[in-house]
Amino acid sequence: MSQSPDPVGGERGGVVRLSELEPRTDLPGHPGLSAYRFVRPPEALSRWLLVTLDVVEHGGGIDLHHHAGLDADHAYYVIEGTVTATIGDETFEAGPDSLLVFPSGMRHGLTVTSETGARLLRLGASPTGRASGGSVFVQEEIAAEEDVERSPCHH
Repeated sequence: MSQSPDPVGGERGGVVRLSELEPRTDLPGHPGLSAYRFVRPPEALSRWLLVTLDVVEHGGGIDLHHHAGLDADHAYYVIEGTVTATIGDETFEAGPDSLLVFPSGMRHGLTVTSETGARLLRLGASPTGRASGGSVFVQEEIAAEEDVERSPCHH
Protein backbone atom coordinates (compact mmCIF):
# COMPACT_ATOMS: atom_id res chain seq x y z
CA MET A 1 0.00 0.00 0.00
CA SER A 2 1.36 3.42 -0.97
CA GLN A 3 0.39 6.47 1.08
CA SER A 4 0.94 10.19 0.96
CA PRO A 5 1.18 12.45 4.01
CA ASP A 6 -1.91 14.32 5.20
CA PRO A 7 -1.22 17.90 6.24
CA VAL A 8 -4.03 17.71 8.83
CA GLY A 9 -2.39 14.79 10.65
CA GLY A 10 -1.90 11.10 9.97
CA GLU A 11 -1.46 9.56 6.56
CA ARG A 12 -4.20 9.94 3.97
CA GLY A 13 -4.58 8.94 0.39
CA GLY A 14 -2.78 6.22 -1.49
CA VAL A 15 -3.18 3.05 -3.52
CA VAL A 16 -4.39 -0.33 -2.27
CA ARG A 17 -3.93 -3.36 -4.50
CA LEU A 18 -6.14 -6.43 -4.34
CA SER A 19 -3.03 -8.62 -4.51
CA GLU A 20 -1.91 -7.14 -1.15
CA LEU A 21 -5.13 -8.02 0.70
CA GLU A 22 -6.16 -11.12 2.65
CA PRO A 23 -9.85 -12.03 2.41
CA ARG A 24 -12.10 -12.29 5.45
CA THR A 25 -14.34 -15.34 5.18
CA ASP A 26 -15.61 -15.48 8.77
CA LEU A 27 -18.08 -12.60 8.81
CA PRO A 28 -21.28 -13.58 10.68
CA GLY A 29 -24.35 -13.55 8.45
CA HIS A 30 -22.26 -13.51 5.26
CA PRO A 31 -22.29 -17.13 4.00
CA GLY A 32 -20.11 -17.94 0.99
CA LEU A 33 -18.59 -14.45 1.00
CA SER A 34 -14.92 -13.44 0.92
CA ALA A 35 -14.42 -9.76 1.80
CA TYR A 36 -11.29 -7.94 0.66
CA ARG A 37 -11.09 -4.74 2.73
CA PHE A 38 -9.57 -1.89 0.75
CA VAL A 39 -10.43 0.90 3.19
CA ARG A 40 -12.28 0.95 6.49
CA PRO A 41 -12.38 3.90 8.89
CA PRO A 42 -10.59 4.87 11.01
CA GLU A 43 -7.67 3.41 9.04
CA ALA A 44 -5.01 5.71 7.68
CA LEU A 45 -6.39 6.09 4.15
CA SER A 46 -9.88 7.39 4.92
CA ARG A 47 -11.80 9.03 7.72
CA TRP A 48 -15.32 8.23 6.40
CA LEU A 49 -15.24 5.90 3.41
CA LEU A 50 -15.60 2.10 3.57
CA VAL A 51 -14.67 0.09 0.43
CA THR A 52 -14.52 -3.70 0.13
CA LEU A 53 -14.59 -6.16 -2.73
CA ASP A 54 -16.98 -8.98 -1.90
CA VAL A 55 -16.47 -12.19 -3.88
CA VAL A 56 -19.53 -14.36 -3.33
CA GLU A 57 -20.31 -17.91 -4.40
CA HIS A 58 -23.65 -19.02 -5.89
CA GLY A 59 -26.31 -19.06 -3.16
CA GLY A 60 -24.14 -17.04 -0.76
CA GLY A 61 -24.59 -13.45 0.23
CA ILE A 62 -25.64 -11.33 3.16
CA ASP A 63 -28.45 -12.41 5.46
CA LEU A 64 -31.31 -9.95 5.94
CA HIS A 65 -30.32 -7.46 8.66
CA HIS A 66 -30.24 -3.84 9.78
CA HIS A 67 -27.60 -1.83 11.60
CA ALA A 68 -28.48 -0.77 15.16
CA GLY A 69 -27.06 2.57 16.20
CA LEU A 70 -25.25 3.18 12.92
CA ASP A 71 -25.71 6.32 10.81
CA ALA A 72 -24.22 5.09 7.54
CA ASP A 73 -25.48 4.34 4.07
CA HIS A 74 -24.21 1.37 2.06
CA ALA A 75 -24.18 0.64 -1.64
CA TYR A 76 -23.10 -2.40 -3.63
CA TYR A 77 -21.96 -2.04 -7.23
CA VAL A 78 -22.38 -5.33 -9.12
CA ILE A 79 -19.23 -5.96 -11.13
CA GLU A 80 -20.00 -9.55 -12.19
CA GLY A 81 -22.91 -11.92 -11.61
CA THR A 82 -26.49 -11.43 -10.54
CA VAL A 83 -28.12 -10.98 -7.16
CA THR A 84 -31.55 -10.82 -5.59
CA ALA A 85 -31.58 -8.04 -3.01
CA THR A 86 -34.08 -7.11 -0.33
CA ILE A 87 -34.21 -3.44 0.60
CA GLY A 88 -36.89 -2.67 3.17
CA ASP A 89 -39.97 -4.59 2.02
CA GLU A 90 -39.01 -4.66 -1.67
CA THR A 91 -37.08 -7.26 -3.67
CA PHE A 92 -34.86 -6.33 -6.61
CA GLU A 93 -32.87 -8.23 -9.23
CA ALA A 94 -29.53 -6.70 -10.14
CA GLY A 95 -26.78 -7.62 -12.58
CA PRO A 96 -23.52 -6.14 -13.84
CA ASP A 97 -23.27 -2.36 -13.85
CA SER A 98 -26.10 -2.01 -11.31
CA LEU A 99 -25.89 -0.16 -8.00
CA LEU A 100 -27.90 -1.31 -4.97
CA VAL A 101 -28.39 1.43 -2.36
CA PHE A 102 -29.18 0.55 1.26
CA PRO A 103 -30.19 3.67 3.24
CA SER A 104 -29.20 3.90 6.89
CA GLY A 105 -31.47 1.96 9.23
CA MET A 106 -33.30 0.05 6.49
CA ARG A 107 -33.38 -3.78 6.49
CA HIS A 108 -31.34 -5.22 3.66
CA GLY A 109 -29.67 -8.36 2.38
CA LEU A 110 -28.80 -10.14 -0.83
CA THR A 111 -28.32 -13.58 -2.35
CA VAL A 112 -26.16 -14.38 -5.38
CA THR A 113 -28.25 -16.07 -8.08
CA SER A 114 -25.68 -16.48 -10.87
CA GLU A 115 -24.14 -19.96 -11.13
CA THR A 116 -20.63 -18.54 -11.39
CA GLY A 117 -20.94 -16.35 -8.29
CA ALA A 118 -20.60 -12.59 -8.14
CA ARG A 119 -18.13 -9.79 -7.49
CA LEU A 120 -19.57 -6.78 -5.67
CA LEU A 121 -17.88 -3.52 -4.72
CA ARG A 122 -19.24 -2.43 -1.35
CA LEU A 123 -19.22 1.26 -0.50
CA GLY A 124 -20.16 2.81 2.81
CA ALA A 125 -19.98 6.33 4.15
CA SER A 126 -20.85 7.99 7.42
CA PRO A 127 -20.56 11.48 8.86
CA THR A 128 -19.39 9.88 12.13
CA GLY A 129 -16.50 7.91 10.59
CA ARG A 130 -18.18 4.61 11.59
CA ALA A 131 -19.38 3.08 8.32
CA SER A 132 -20.12 -0.52 9.37
CA GLY A 133 -21.04 -2.64 12.35
CA GLY A 134 -24.02 -3.05 14.65
CA SER A 135 -25.56 -5.73 12.41
CA VAL A 136 -28.78 -7.22 13.78
CA PHE A 137 -29.81 -10.20 11.68
CA VAL A 138 -33.55 -10.76 11.23
CA GLN A 139 -33.26 -14.52 11.90
CA GLU A 140 -31.62 -13.76 15.27
CA GLU A 141 -34.43 -11.34 16.16
CA ILE A 142 -37.05 -13.97 15.29
CA ALA A 143 -35.26 -16.63 17.36
CA ALA A 144 -35.02 -14.26 20.35
CA GLU A 145 -38.74 -13.44 20.13
CA GLU A 146 -39.60 -17.16 19.98
CA ASP A 147 -37.42 -17.81 23.05
CA VAL A 148 -39.30 -15.12 24.98
CA GLU A 149 -42.67 -16.56 23.94
CA ARG A 150 -41.62 -20.07 25.06
CA SER A 151 -40.18 -18.90 28.37
CA PRO A 152 -42.24 -20.03 31.42
CA CYS A 153 -42.22 -16.44 32.71
CA HIS A 154 -43.93 -15.10 29.56
CA HIS A 155 -47.65 -14.38 30.08
